[in-house]
Amino acid sequence: MAATAFHQAFGTLRSRDCVTHSGLKHENGSASFKLISKSSKLDISFLNRGTYCSRKRSFILVQASASQTTVSDPVSTPSNGKTTESKKKSSEAALILIRHGESMWNEKNLFTGCVDVPLTEKGVEEAIEAGKRISNIPIDMIYTSALIRAQMTAMLAMTEHRRKKVPIILHNESERAKSWSQIFSEETKKQCVPVVTAWQLNERMYGELQGLNKQETADRYGAEQVHEWRRSYDIPPPNGESLEMCAERAVAYFKEYIEPQLLSGKNVMIAAHGNSLRSIIMYLDKLTSQEVISLELSTGIPMLYISKEGRFIRRGSPVAPTEAGVYAYTKGLAQYRQKLDEMLQS
Repeated sequence: MAATAFHQAFGTLRSRDCVTHSGLKHENGSASFKLISKSSKLDISFLNRGTYCSRKRSFILVQASASQTTVSDPVSTPSNGKTTESKKKSSEAALILIRHGESMWNEKNLFTGCVDVPLTEKGVEEAIEAGKRISNIPIDMIYTSALIRAQMTAMLAMTEHRRKKVPIILHNESERAKSWSQIFSEETKKQCVPVVTAWQLNERMYGELQGLNKQETADRYGAEQVHEWRRSYDIPPPNGESLEMCAERAVAYFKEYIEPQLLSGKNVMIAAHGNSLRSIIMYLDKLTSQEVISLELSTGIPMLYISKEGRFIRRGSPVAPTEAGVYAYTKGLAQYRQKLDEMLQS
């Protein structure tokens, strides 16, 4: 990745509270590969309960040919520093969604919502395991909520990434914060991944339920009433948010700030919460309000999407970094992994 291109994107990030279209836009010419499946087509299904599964498939790298890479490639030799105004229409980018690991209030079975609670030891382990699952997938930008459990998950996951880039949280709350956190080494910037925090990606606000034990709340208000507050789409708990209200802010933020990055070819990871991520998945998969209420996301399990030609293609959850070819969902991801292997072996 060219230093000037990164400097341009980083300068844009420092000057605003969000990321805009002026982020990294570059193209790298390189080799691509034909992939032949050992078995039938990749089978990724969406279960009735709303969980995702992916049957293991393996691919063989059989032939190289000269062409344009379709995934931004920070491993390749830096380009001449020029940026392009737009990516080719055929460009693609990876989108990784991770629900934070187990929090200390998850462990205690308390309604958490927007209360800022850290991870448990198990949650730390889940975040590290998530990082292993995505260690071969390119990441150019990270978005998290404003809550520590999501930020811890993102940071811990990045410790396992084979590229070994350092996540840097961007502080834009004041001019002093922006000035004091400025990086003056262009070489260092090339080894960083910008992290943008946004309250719009926070968990839904549970109002008067926050801090209450879930079982005790069911005993007090009745299991049916609590189930309605937790699982209905448009009925909020007392003085709290419904899933519909959470979706309005989370999806609006995704469409305005994150989607343009993906369309420009940037690879993005989002570490957030069950309800804010359910809202985004509802948008990506075009789910109805009835379908999304049955969608369950496990803590610390990453989901992979491919953004291509304005569409989002769900690829399920990477199963492990040791599975040969498990990331070969596209030629670009297979190529990226091969370049990681070559770089780390040299």
